[in-house]
Amino acid sequence: MAGTQTNISIDYDSQAVTTVLDRLIANVSDTQPAMIEIAEYLHERTRDHFDNQQDPDGTPWAPLAPSTLKAKQRKGVPVDKILHGQHLHLRDTIFPFWSNNEAGVSTGPGTEAYAATQQFGADERSIEARPFLGVNAEDETEVIEIMNQFLTGGL
Repeated sequence: MAGTQTNISIDYDSQAVTTVLDRLIANVSDTQPAMIEIAEYLHERTRDHFDNQQDPDGTPWAPLAPSTLKAKQRKGVPVDKILHGQHLHLRDTIFPFWSNNEAGVSTGPGTEAYAATQQFGADERSIEARPFLGVNAEDETEVIEIMNQFLTGGL
């Protein structure tokens, strides 16, 4: 429907991250530089998921359906990259965001429905989920390390 907007939020809840974040907020007067660093890290990792065609845990995305491959070939769209289309490259619409107490990545305006379909799949349209948003254990460790470096004055 015209004029409607799809908003989907995927929150990452980790006691280890929350503990360090609480210490950061309590002990650092300006937390935005740390949040910017975290957001940029998450942005880079999300782009890596597209480049590697894997979910955040390293599981390869489902291959394209034969009908999708045929449609891409008809349109002259490269078929060697999943989630890369003729006009919309979802990877290039991801951007970092931050505030004093949060950091993350988001899709650009107008891509929310497409992004949600790819992230979660669509049973009614037989579209496999190809998660690209998320944080794995390595990412969690890096986020904690970034905050710890700001706590100790290392950044």
